[in-house]
Amino acid sequence: MACRQCGAPTAGTTYCHNCTTMTMNNLRSLAVGLPELRLIAARKASVTARQHGGGNRSVAPIPLNMTAYQLQTDIIRFAGMLGKALALRYNRHMPAERLLNAASKRTPALLQRRDAPSIISVARRYEHRLAMQLTPPDDRRMIGVCPVCERDLWCTDSEIAGQWIACTCGQALKVRDVQEQHLLTCALADGINSRGTAAGISKLLKVNGIDVKRWTISQWKKRGLLAAVGTQDGKPVYRVWDVWRLMNR
Repeated sequence: MACRQCGAPTAGTTYCHNCTTMTMNNLRSLAVGLPELRLIAARKASVTARQHGGGNRSVAPIPLNMTAYQLQTDIIRFAGMLGKALALRYNRHMPAERLLNAASKRTPALLQRRDAPSIISVARRYEHRLAMQLTPPDDRRMIGVCPVCERDLWCTDSEIAGQWIACTCGQALKVRDVQEQHLLTCALADGINSRGTAAGISKLLKVNGIDVKRWTISQWKKRGLLAAVGTQDGKPVYRVWDVWRLMNR
């Protein structure tokens, strides 16, 4: 019998020992690395968001490291799916790390499921993305995700300046389109009315390869190109999306 993943001979099982061990180790790595990822994702840029009713505004932080925050969310969701797949007894307050550890110990049972190929693929992809977040390349920034293969796109400043990048899957992508989609899915997850000060928005965008100076944002306001939508500690507050549109007008 051949392994469904790599084609190697097996002793009557669906997946070989190496593929089973690889998936087990990937799940363990997610459990071990998730606490540190939480710390990375907790770095926040202070912005304000409108509350429901009455038009009041309050501080509602957007993650400064949008990629880490999104990956954290994906891993936690994946852990919950594994818990349900294995019929584990858990509640929504149980740390995802415990679910991932429990799932790693039951990897052979997971690989008997019909959706085992998807579980193997997701565990491997998330483990790679986690490793890149914990030990990121010194000269690269993550600008978004390939819409074809869903790989994270890590680029040098010169590649970003070149406006076009090539994913390892062979897809040619426009940098601006990738960044725009990343903003929509991550930074603006709470709605396109997310907002912040000039300094906050500048920091928020810079992490993902989008360079706009705080001074530039302030000048846009003076020239009447950008309207403030409120104040925070006496400083003008702008919509993130309005700044992005001005950058690409």
